Amino acid sequence: MTRNNTTGIRLDHGDIVLDHGRIAQLEGIPNLAQALQIRLLTPLGDDRYDIRYGLDYRSVFTTPTTAHEMRDLLRLNLVRTLTTDPRVAEIRDIEVVDAELDAHHRVWNVAVSIITSDGTPAVLTTTVGAPA
Repeated sequence: MTRNNTTGIRLDHGDIVLDHGRIAQLEGIPNLAQALQIRLLTPLGDDRYDIRYGLDYRSVFTTPTTAHEMRDLLRLNLVRTLTTDPRVAEIRDIEVVDAELDAHHRVWNVAVSIITSDGTPAVLTTTVGAPA
């Protein structure tokens, strides 16, 4: 049995989803994608049970750098964050694209191509940053 066949609770914007009065569940790649997105949305150190869990928003968004350097910092932190999940065997590519916001907000659309621990390719897409 592979780790990618795990089952988790389905969430919608942080809320538990009910399906006919029962807690809805996710399996396989959708469960992994949801777990990785939660990991990316959690600031590093905010999980009281595992201070290594989460994305290091502080180093990415508060360091005085150029936009190019900030994207590189984001890529490095994405690799560090996502590879802490044992279901991620390899990160193939990270695409970071500026979101459509004004110049005062640092937000990126991110697409990360991974290979899971059982060899399945997958793409995680999310938005990272501080929207208006």
